[in-house]
Amino acid sequence: MQQLPLDIELHSDATFANFVEGENQLLLQKLDSICQGDNDFIYIYSEKGHGRSHLLQALTHAFSEQNPDKLIAYLPLDNSMLHPQMLDGLVAFDCVSLDGVDEVIGELEWQTAIFNLYNQLKEQGKSLLITGLLAPSQMKIELQDLKSRLSAMFIYNIKPLNDEEKRILLQKKAQERGLELGTDVAQYLLARQQRDLPTLLEILDKLDQASLQAKRKLTIPFIKEVLDL
Repeated sequence: MQQLPLDIELHSDATFANFVEGENQLLLQKLDSICQGDNDFIYIYSEKGHGRSHLLQALTHAFSEQNPDKLIAYLPLDNSMLHPQMLDGLVAFDCVSLDGVDEVIGELEWQTAIFNLYNQLKEQGKSLLITGLLAPSQMKIELQDLKSRLSAMFIYNIKPLNDEEKRILLQKKAQERGLELGTDVAQYLLARQQRDLPTLLEILDKLDQASLQAKRKLTIPFIKEVLDL
């Protein structure tokens, strides 16, 4: 995998294996087909915390491992070091992922750069993935040709996890931290906290730190004490 001269770090734990797919099997199949050699143009949107960045980084890891002779680029568009001109050379890559297009889509220069990249990759039969908070039809895009191109991509809205799937995710994330989070404890958290994933993962981080400091396991009494429940 060729790296761009930027301070962009991929999370090593961003893999398809530790992504709880829920009802998003079709999207996972589409991403896997790219790793297998298919070319595709995919636009993924959802609220924050539903796994957009995780999936693009997982794709980057898997694509690189399965296609060592090909190039893939991952660009988180919230990186302040990025500028539109950096997209000019990305046509040399076999697969390009632009993560968080809503961060830059309000600027005409960025719109033009993304439009040009789209056309170049399409002409060469390569792959482009873009993520955002909103569907293309809901975004304010001055360059209508770009809006038309984005709308022509395979558009997928990530479906949120149900409570059972969130429990499984919490237990997976706890296990990655070396914590044992029993099913009853995970269910207790879901019953008494906000159920959006960013909040739940933030709570898990807090419990992880508290557990290390107190050298105690994650039990319901300990969680009550830490979270003042």
